[in-house]
Amino acid sequence: MNNYSYKIQYVGESLALLNILSHPAPYVSTYMAESADKHGIVPGPEEKKLVEELSSIEEDARKEFKDDLETIGYYFSSKGQFVISFVNILFVNEGSSCPFDDIADNISVKDYKKYLSEIDENKYNKFFFQMVKSIESNSSEGDDKEDVSSTEIFDAIFEANLSDSDKLKLQKLYLHRDEHIEILFPLLERAAKIIKKHEKKLEAFGQRTIEYTKKEVGKEPFIEFIMKKLFSGDTTEENTYPKDSIIHISYLQCSKISFSIRGDSLESSLPRVLIGAIFSDSLTFDSVIKNRNMLTEERALTILKLLSDKSKLEILELTKNEAMYGAQLAGKLGLTTATISHHTSALFDQNLLHIEKVDSKIYFKQYQETIKALIRYLESTLLN
Repeated sequence: MNNYSYKIQYVGESLALLNILSHPAPYVSTYMAESADKHGIVPGPEEKKLVEELSSIEEDARKEFKDDLETIGYYFSSKGQFVISFVNILFVNEGSSCPFDDIADNISVKDYKKYLSEIDENKYNKFFFQMVKSIESNSSEGDDKEDVSSTEIFDAIFEANLSDSDKLKLQKLYLHRDEHIEILFPLLERAAKIIKKHEKKLEAFGQRTIEYTKKEVGKEPFIEFIMKKLFSGDTTEENTYPKDSIIHISYLQCSKISFSIRGDSLESSLPRVLIGAIFSDSLTFDSVIKNRNMLTEERALTILKLLSDKSKLEILELTKNEAMYGAQLAGKLGLTTATISHHTSALFDQNLLHIEKVDSKIYFKQYQETIKALIRYLESTLLN
């Protein structure tokens, strides 16, 4: 059953708004114009109204936070494919959902601050350790420890493929977590208040997108529907995907389509899906997805950065001839399952991995069409 909700997820949306402020102004209109040009699409009147609404939110936020941009830059500044910031340590999946399984999807900023302030120390240590291990680390050592010490966290930071200044930053973020919570969450609460003023208009766009999605998907499980779109129908009858999904609307990241499946078992998983509010009858999933395998310079560089990471490259090598599930990959590479999940999510997001179902488990298989497209791009760009 596809469970839809157009209600604003204030934690994720507030993070997205602050992230926008870390970029030069105007961000929303420039980004959407570039996206439309890249995908060869022409937004209609309703899509333009949404972009105008988001631009208005950005304008309000830039006035509100004009004296806080340096602080925002500290927490949201991007370094390559990973955001070296306290935000990424506390929030996973680009801020779209909380990293801990016992948190509601629509938790308020205030309640999430309370949760993080009271979280069990070892639980947080384990999460911090796993996150650090996934930051472009060349270390092949790692396991799913029940107890993680501060020494192990500092060792993981030292082994990470980061500059000395970024390593020092992570150490400070870990040592002074409570202080950073007190700095970060007032910013999130102010961002949430700005979004709240636009709530009715935004949710109207969300309802429109849900109506379009229901019509497109019909009674088909959403994950199966979107996998067929992503891989041009390259699915088999054996690939039966989860029938249940929780589907939310992404507003500030309005052209987004993403989903996450936690764990190895399809039967026990409950995928969480984010659909951008810009999708409708006049700007369809097909109009964006059809060019997903086409490589622009920007996307080629993104994929090359992914492939420069040893662990991600090894995952693609291991899955070129046979599909493997997360625990198998973790055992072969000596990494935690959480780290494997981070790597496979990044690879899947760029169409480098395909998800398959074998004996009720989620398996990953190298998707060679994207790799072939990258090779063709490099040949045409670098060779005569």
